[in-house]
Amino acid sequence: MTRWTDTGAWLVVALSLAAPAAAQTRAPAKPPEADAPVAYLVKPGDTLFGLSSRYLVKLGDYRTLQSLNKVPNPRHLRPGSTLSIPYALLKTEVIDARLGAFSGAVTVTRAGQAVAVSRNMALVENDRIATGANAFATLDLPDESRVSLPSNSTLKIVRLRQVLLTGGLRRAFDLDLGKGTASVTPMTTKDSQFLIRTPLSVAAVRGTEYRVAFDPARASSAAEVIKGVVGVGATAPAASAAETPVPAGFGARASADGVKPPQPLLPAPALVRGGRTQEDPVVAFAVEPVTGAAAYHLQLANDAGFVDVFTETVSPTPQAQFDKVPDGTYFVRATAIDADGLEGLPRDYGFERDLNTLDAGGGPAQEKTGKMRRFKFRWSAAGAGQRIFELQLFRGAETVPFVDAPGLTEPELSVTDLPPGAYHWRVVATRFKPGQPPSVKAGALQDLQIGE
Repeated sequence: MTRWTDTGAWLVVALSLAAPAAAQTRAPAKPPEADAPVAYLVKPGDTLFGLSSRYLVKLGDYRTLQSLNKVPNPRHLRPGSTLSIPYALLKTEVIDARLGAFSGAVTVTRAGQAVAVSRNMALVENDRIATGANAFATLDLPDESRVSLPSNSTLKIVRLRQVLLTGGLRRAFDLDLGKGTASVTPMTTKDSQFLIRTPLSVAAVRGTEYRVAFDPARASSAAEVIKGVVGVGATAPAASAAETPVPAGFGARASADGVKPPQPLLPAPALVRGGRTQEDPVVAFAVEPVTGAAAYHLQLANDAGFVDVFTETVSPTPQAQFDKVPDGTYFVRATAIDADGLEGLPRDYGFERDLNTLDAGGGPAQEKTGKMRRFKFRWSAAGAGQRIFELQLFRGAETVPFVDAPGLTEPELSVTDLPPGAYHWRVVATRFKPGQPPSVKAGALQDLQIGE
């Protein structure tokens, strides 16, 4: 079903009209597209005997090729002619996949047993990779293609093979739950295939970027195309076999009610708050509201390619917050989700996380010894580096400090016998970090009323 045009690749998505999720099983009636036969261009000197001995599983399979291709003499082939060779007859070798990045609760199940998970571990056919809440995994393939799984997703590796005859790559995956994002390197042989299947759809692609999702609770499957062109057709027996081309920037969804017409994906949201440097205890972002958005999806990653995603959130408003983000350089990806659940186009931004807080806390504590009253001011600061503090105390509306105490190395200072009246006070912190110039942070003015 994969086809080529002069302008680029086609992604073929077969969306079936299936029973409700509770009754669904993966139907084995039709062989997967990864088993499509290989078209081999005959070279001078080729014979069926020679090809069989080098590239077929069994030498005697040359008879099948002879019959299938109507070859009169297995010792003579016409150069330039084409042989159709069933994939099942061809010798293949296993190619590897690696767990290029992961975070959170990621499990790998092999032969029914959980195996220890580690970065760059080898993954093999029939491995099942599952991500828990706020967990992420990225599978790297030798040609730099990759599949990324967000939270609460399950993917099974069905096939990782290279055809010895042509060098074609056959990669197939079953997405049983959640979502998968694929970035596929353009393929150099026409028999190469890259498939992600769900119980409701098959996505076959040559060199593009797209997302596939399956939601068993809704009995619904979706394909969202970032780059490339998609042909979408229903696979139910009563449905039309015609395919509708869906360009980049569009998505298609299927359910038991049928296949909805392709619709434009929502545009990428623009970040209005949260870029550059984030110093507050909570990392916060705000994006421009997108017309038609029902929710917003934000992801944080360690890399600009979003291979190493480490947290995400879906928010009903165009604001999002993340706790416990350590200092470092990160990237945020924002998308808008429409009312039908299709996720829109992404936009990425870089930002620095540099925790640097200054909290004045409550008012000063009073202590009395005899007739002397002592006011102990306390404050706190968080973030890397060394700090020197300055306490400034202003009387009434004066702008010149009544008390100015610079050079404090501890976050407290006691002031004695302050006359009754209205005061304002603040703390200024100067932070020193290796390799950076000193930075100054001034706290907000705090009110202080001292009675008789």
